Amino acid sequence: MLSRHSHPRVRHRDGWAHHGSPSTVRIIDRTTFTVAGGGMLYALTHRHVHEQHSFEAMSWAPMERDEPWPSPTMRWSWKSVPSPPPFAMDDVITSYALHPDGHTIFMSAHDIRYHHLSKGTFSFDTRNSEWRLHGDWALPFQGQAYYDNGLDAWVGLHEDGYICSCEVASRSSTSAVEPEWKVTKEKLFHKDPERRLAFAKASLEYMGDGSFCLVEFVLREGVEFKRAFGDRDGCVLHMTTFALKYDRRGELQTTRHHTNSYVVSKYLQTVSPLVFWM
Repeated sequence: MLSRHSHPRVRHRDGWAHHGSPSTVRIIDRTTFTVAGGGMLYALTHRHVHEQHSFEAMSWAPMERDEPWPSPTMRWSWKSVPSPPPFAMDDVITSYALHPDGHTIFMSAHDIRYHHLSKGTFSFDTRNSEWRLHGDWALPFQGQAYYDNGLDAWVGLHEDGYICSCEVASRSSTSAVEPEWKVTKEKLFHKDPERRLAFAKASLEYMGDGSFCLVEFVLREGVEFKRAFGDRDGCVLHMTTFALKYDRRGELQTTRHHTNSYVVSKYLQTVSPLVFWM
């Protein structure tokens, strides 16, 4: 069971390490995404271009008792799902979200060479291990979206610095029309293009009770890019918490908006922060 504490945390985006007993320590590199659903943690990986995706589930399962000495009876273990992902080798997952039913994962794919070319939106039912194509359209998010019960919609990051809400897609139907979606009028990230770090993607996390946390790395004001890295406090970490609502005209707007900024040192240009909630 996943536990939740009282504050968000930040980890790096370059990989996942899972620790269990000494024999089950495992690192999944090149992870496209991880999402919890149906009581398990699912990970889609794509280690190399022109290599098929791998979709695996981590669950709490009995151990094989072949050792002569006492050992734990249960452990966390990874297992490939019975149905392989329907994506082509050159597809990349650009957005994904867990359906409010708690066991259906939606994901949209694009061609790695032509990011404007949608390859469709699919879902995976974790109970039956079944894939379904829902249409040639794509979810309007960058990365993971989260279900907000107050809005009855998925919420995620949209391009150019805006927050987006999208009606939840049907689990059982295919449609030529994408779900209706809206964006906030105000930017919450990418506000200053000159300070933006192209490789440092903004990260969003849902904290429950309609509250979200947004994290973004930018250059410190007045610092040149080439002098920003190393032990120089050349970057700033913005951490923004907010909630969302629809106004009288049905427009999406933020509430309870608060931002804290922290001067930090950054050593690797290719590593970006990823906020998570426990």
